[in-house]
Amino acid sequence: MIERPSARLILLDPDDRLFLFNVHDPGVFDPADPHLDPFWVMIGGFVDPGEEFADAAVREAREETAIVVDGPVRWVWKRERHMSWRGKDVLHKERFFLGRTRRTEIDTSGLDARERSWTLGHRWWRAEEIAASKERFEPLDLGVQLQALLKDGAPAEPITVRHSCRTYAHSHAR
Repeated sequence: MIERPSARLILLDPDDRLFLFNVHDPGVFDPADPHLDPFWVMIGGFVDPGEEFADAAVREAREETAIVVDGPVRWVWKRERHMSWRGKDVLHKERFFLGRTRRTEIDTSGLDARERSWTLGHRWWRAEEIAASKERFEPLDLGVQLQALLKDGAPAEPITVRHSCRTYAHSHAR
């Protein structure tokens, strides 16, 4: 199994809206929940060898959106999950960092051809909109987690964010 260290950015604007990409890559999925439709995900990507996770999250924001994060970022969530990544068995080791920006203008010209191929769109979301939406988000309980983060502030230690089909099915029954 291949290990893939990944950094994600919980990027908030001055109105506490979260920036998300809408993506669709049927070659990347959770074998325990092989949902192959588009979903919304935070900025993020691979942590280069020798790179700090926090630095990777900030770099990914700059590369994918041309957004510069205001001030330091804080590690607030973590997750490990097995994924099928274009035919390979991969263990994603993700760290999620809270960061803020004063800018809301997005420039995606820094996305490479591969990223452009699976990116369908982007937008700023309020936590309540995410929690009420019938669309799919990663992590699945993103709306609830974001509401708690905004209400309670950053935790003293990173919280493990779980990926559970059962939780999703019960809380998002159609």
